[in-house]
Amino acid sequence: MDTRNLMDYPDELADLMRERFGPQKDRSQPTRYRAAVYMTKALAGLLGEDDFAAFLQAALRADSASQQQGVGAPLPQPFTDHFVRELSIHLGPLEEVDGRQEAWHVLLALQAILAPDLVGPFIRCASDALENVRQDARRLADAQAG
Repeated sequence: MDTRNLMDYPDELADLMRERFGPQKDRSQPTRYRAAVYMTKALAGLLGEDDFAAFLQAALRADSASQQQGVGAPLPQPFTDHFVRELSIHLGPLEEVDGRQEAWHVLLALQAILAPDLVGPFIRCASDALENVRQDARRLADAQAG
């Protein structure tokens, strides 16, 4: 990820988390959220911006697909199965780009520490924070150019 965006990203993510999940002191498991933020920042540091965005979008689709499966489904597919399929469709083999395999493990750990009902909302928050940082960077570049 671009160095400037990587520096701004944790602050933007924290702002969106406060807005969407309430003040940290009111959360029932602040350690879980703190770990999720650290892991998300690690993902951003391991991947380029486009790969980071692709990982977040793949995780959102995987979470949605795993949540939509009916309770009576014969063999429900877990998040990891959906996630690996989404990544292979949108990014190809993980081994082809440095940092992707490590990011895969970080995102799986992130998914494992969040409560099942918080995975989607947290990843959406992380994705929105990335988009906000990107928009701010574009506005700054446009202002400097104009």
